[in-house]
Amino acid sequence: MIHIEKGEKENNKIELKVTVEQEQVKNEFNSMYRELSQKVKIPGFRSGRIPVNILEMNLGKEYIDHQVADKLIKDSFTKALEQSKLDPIDVPNVDLVQIDKEKPFIYKMRLEVKPDFEIPSLADISIEKKMPEVTEKEVNDDLERIRESHGKLKAVEDRESKMDDFLIIDYDTFVDDKPLPEGKKEKQMIQLGDRMPTEFNENLVGLKPGDKKEVRIKIPENANDKNIAGKELTYQIQLSDIKEKELPPLDDELAKSTGDYENVEELKNHIKKQLTERAKYQVESEFNEILMEKVAEKCDFKVPEVLIDKQLESMMNNLKEDLKNRNTSLEDYYKMIKADEAKVKKEYRTLAEKQVKKELIIDKLIQDDKITATDEDVKKKIEEIAESTNQKPLKVRAMFEKNKTMDNIKEQIKRDKVIELLSKQVKITEK
Repeated sequence: MIHIEKGEKENNKIELKVTVEQEQVKNEFNSMYRELSQKVKIPGFRSGRIPVNILEMNLGKEYIDHQVADKLIKDSFTKALEQSKLDPIDVPNVDLVQIDKEKPFIYKMRLEVKPDFEIPSLADISIEKKMPEVTEKEVNDDLERIRESHGKLKAVEDRESKMDDFLIIDYDTFVDDKPLPEGKKEKQMIQLGDRMPTEFNENLVGLKPGDKKEVRIKIPENANDKNIAGKELTYQIQLSDIKEKELPPLDDELAKSTGDYENVEELKNHIKKQLTERAKYQVESEFNEILMEKVAEKCDFKVPEVLIDKQLESMMNNLKEDLKNRNTSLEDYYKMIKADEAKVKKEYRTLAEKQVKKELIIDKLIQDDKITATDEDVKKKIEEIAESTNQKPLKVRAMFEKNKTMDNIKEQIKRDKVIELLSKQVKITEK
């Protein structure tokens, strides 16, 4: 049995005094003596037959006390939290108060918990909500992308190269008039256009197979490859072939080859439906963000520093990972935005505090209103995802179960219900 004394809450912190009854303490000491007597080897004594006073003399009473204390804390820790009905947001600090085999065991825990707060009236909040809109141009652009993806390259004869052509080239690369290691390439295909450096587009238009051209490109000072950063590269290029992409006609055959569509009209309707869902999702996301921002502004409570620190660390790690995927270091990023780590962290910390505050509000509403995600809610959500991705519901469910992300779906459902609950308490005007 354990006894709990709960202190007063101050700045999201609270102290618990935990007392374990003396009988359990005595039993734990006896159990520890038996365990140590089996493990420890002391000359002149058989294993398992070492007297208590000899164990304390050789191992030290303080060592044995701490071993017992660790075991008693481990056994009572979870029970103490359950009994006190507290949910710490960080690892509690533990201080020993009393450890003696003839007395009750006492220790204190200092916990940091979520803040207590009330959500005030939201009736004076007014938000404009856009209506999702899909234009004919957006639909046609998607159709063109489908045509592009089904296009085939064909050789070009009797004309010079032009923008959007695919060129087959051989080239040598030089830096400071010296060949660059591994800078010689053959039969490389490039496409003139937006993704190609301006210097290539300007110099490789108007050529015929067999023509040669020299292209010079200035490498930025902050390039990842320090061997060429800030230097000028010279490419000696020979064009061997010109190809252009031939697009298929926008007809029923193309629609059938794209998916389970009978004709172009069905494909077009599907594209419009997907674009509408995407536009609707974008509008809802923007509205939800504005709504939570305004609700957070109305709620007055101090956000725990430990949660801000954790969110900040997560955001910085995400930044590093994103930069790594783009082959950019943090140092180069700071140079690019003309800031240092301290300034970036300060800005991110402000964002982290706002994000945590919104999450605490959502968590409170889920808990206070006992919001859950029922089996019917999950089924409906999966059907929505399946329809928007043109898949079967069973396949979508199987994917979430395989990836063990079904809990994420349930969490999203609960969050959606919170947004719905808050939306009913504010004034919404559509535009």
